Amino acid sequence: MFSSFEWLMALRYLRARRQEGFISVIALFSLLGIMIGVATLIIVPAVMNGFRAELLDRILGVNGHILVQAPTGPLANYDDLMARLKSVDGVVQIAPIVEAQVMATAQGRARGA
Repeated sequence: MFSSFEWLMALRYLRARRQEGFISVIALFSLLGIMIGVATLIIVPAVMNGFRAELLDRILGVNGHILVQAPTGPLANYDDLMARLKSVDGVVQIAPIVEAQVMATAQGRARGA
């Protein structure tokens, strides 16, 4: 994988003479720092890619793949629309949802939800 010249150069700067002993310590710390930095650059995108896939699976598991809304106001005749949507090939499940602001009150406190 590495040629003999590369090994010679690496050993030359990692192994110091007696009067330059501190240089080898600096070189060793530099090498370790570069190794940790490169490992981080490899590991973080791999973990984030797995996290992204898991997050999308969970979001799509909770929310539908499509949301049907009326252009303005509430959706009228949603029972007929649900029956028509169920007849489409590939539709597995249909669930009506109500999306609005509410006020919840508990123990004398009122909060928006």
